[in-house]
Amino acid sequence: MICKISKVLFFISILISISINDTFGQFQQLVTPKKVEAKSINSARLSDDIKITLPFWDDFSDPEIREDLWINNGVTHSYTTANLPPSLGVAVFDGVGENGSPYNTNPINQGITDELQSRPFDLTELSESEKETVFISFFWQAGGKGELPDINDFLALQFLSQTGVWQTVWEQTGALEAEQFFFTQETLQITEEYHHDSFQFRFQARGRASGPFDTWLIDYVYLNSNRNETNLNFTDRALTGVNTSVFGKYSAVPLIELQASSENYLEATSNEFNNLENRFRAMEFTVEFRDKESQELILKVNNNTPFNPVPLALERRSFSSNPIPGLPLPEDETDLELVTYLSSGDESLFQIVGGDTLRFPEVDFRKNDTVRSTIAIRDYFAYDNGSLDYSAGINQRSGMLAQRFEKTQEAYLKGISINFSNFTQFGRGVNMMVWNDLNEDPVYVLETVIPDKESLPEFSFFEIDKNILLNDEFYVGFMQFTNEFIYVGLDKSSDNGEEIFFNIAGTWQQNELVTGSLMMRAHLSETPPNEEPEITLPEKILIYPNPVSDFLRVEGNSFELIQVLDPYGRAIKIEIQDAEKGKILNFAGTKPGLYLINIMEQGVPKSYRILVK
Repeated sequence: MICKISKVLFFISILISISINDTFGQFQQLVTPKKVEAKSINSARLSDDIKITLPFWDDFSDPEIREDLWINNGVTHSYTTANLPPSLGVAVFDGVGENGSPYNTNPINQGITDELQSRPFDLTELSESEKETVFISFFWQAGGKGELPDINDFLALQFLSQTGVWQTVWEQTGALEAEQFFFTQETLQITEEYHHDSFQFRFQARGRASGPFDTWLIDYVYLNSNRNETNLNFTDRALTGVNTSVFGKYSAVPLIELQASSENYLEATSNEFNNLENRFRAMEFTVEFRDKESQELILKVNNNTPFNPVPLALERRSFSSNPIPGLPLPEDETDLELVTYLSSGDESLFQIVGGDTLRFPEVDFRKNDTVRSTIAIRDYFAYDNGSLDYSAGINQRSGMLAQRFEKTQEAYLKGISINFSNFTQFGRGVNMMVWNDLNEDPVYVLETVIPDKESLPEFSFFEIDKNILLNDEFYVGFMQFTNEFIYVGLDKSSDNGEEIFFNIAGTWQQNELVTGSLMMRAHLSETPPNEEPEITLPEKILIYPNPVSDFLRVEGNSFELIQVLDPYGRAIKIEIQDAEKGKILNFAGTKPGLYLINIMEQGVPKSYRILVK
């Protein structure tokens, strides 16, 4: 698994307008806020002494935007947003800043958004023969899996003049539907007027500044001397994406399931290569499993398997591994690593100038030949691979969000993990819920709050304190008590949107709006995880009518009324009268919603939900 933790905004194949109101509940994809300080570019010439030398090359195959090459203002790194990228990883420009928030809250605001600026170069030391041979090339794509830019949006390339003024040398406007599905390469000369001691270039996007809209992608940026405008090919063969899962739709399967029937899950993995050279090249590929911590080899699925037929010049091709006959499983829960790599003959960049060969070891074309994926063999089912790309949620009080899982072995649920991805919502009350059938009442409800955490990619674990024997098909999720969106992490590396269900109007709907995998996991145990001592149950407490308009009766022989909580979890005071068999609570004039009544029954605290009409 290629995993990025830097900035948590990747993009969608279907974008929905973000118009939030309290009257109509929605399920939609959301921008994930990030608790970091925004970077900013204060002037054209930064007080930054870091200068770099030619050649400049970045194919964005590193998991983050490289700080040694770039000064970044809001640009995101992604392994999954692009369609048919030149190589592994791209830079993404849109209307969301470095702090994970939109640049402007006005939904129709347009303006300059993301910028990616190179570190300075000293171009004064070029020889006379080199001065006319300095060129920059790059690939661009409009939209990708994000939103297509409109006609009044643009992506621009600018050069910094000797007087410190940014001058636009290339610009591309939006509304290019065909360009959403492939990359276009551009080559521009850096003329002598820009050959000063602090030359910089930058990519700048203009578009809607209120969210992840008007998306542009940049890849494979190369600046060097001894080039010309026809220098469009590279002695580079690259993998272009993450490995597909070996567990089918799941990224992780509990060890107990794999030990019982791994054949029900294991399938071949696949990837894609791209030959960026204008000549054919014989290549081989290897696929293997290793222990992630020790890197001990566990299984070779393919070992220097030749591509047949031989890859042609500039060919892009998908390929699959051999079938996985059986994966040696660990005795205890652990992480494995799935490694796919090319034997392509790639090496460092070189140029032949005047009969001499110039080599540049700092530009290593082998870096995009390997993809590593983490294979979690633990106690949980997961569709996501831990990559927090986006968020999703509903905005309906008493609304419910659930994710479906399927198993083959008898098992109990011992916990639920959810990536709640909004720092401002920690401490909010939610009900964790479990269903064996969405058409029936939940088999388990846990009243809890969203806990605090240090970093957004972390999961929050909710332990189940009851032994729940699961059906072969079951659902886990939660109910919320606010009309604000509750943010849940969304992984865009695979699409399991059909496993997501939501209930915002009294009936369950299967998701058809958001693509990706919800970061919600189900932890299983083959034995009952909880001891269940015999206890004498107290006399049943009667609470009626429910729903209630005015007076609510609470009846029983032995109970103490502790408090009443409103829909926001706040303790409130209401009129309470003694009655022959208990208490009468006066809700007349109270705001409609879901309330919680906390009662002590024979020394045991209990909570009951009531609906005030």
